[in-house]
Amino acid sequence: MVSQQRMLYPAPFGALTQLWAGTSPEGTSMNGKYLIPWARVGKANPVGEDPQLAGELWKWLDEQVADI
Repeated sequence: MVSQQRMLYPAPFGALTQLWAGTSPEGTSMNGKYLIPWARVGKANPVGEDPQLAGELWKWLDEQVADI
């Protein structure tokens, strides 16, 4: 039961960070920052900052929607 209390939160909490960043005056200073629940600045995984990997993902995504 303790692990459920730490991991499971009501669904409205899912958008809390995005709403805070988009509507609060403090959110305007967070441009480009990686935000984590709930409305805190976090550190992104280094893999997410790899430009080569980003290019490969972009190419793959373009291929997936080419016929749409």
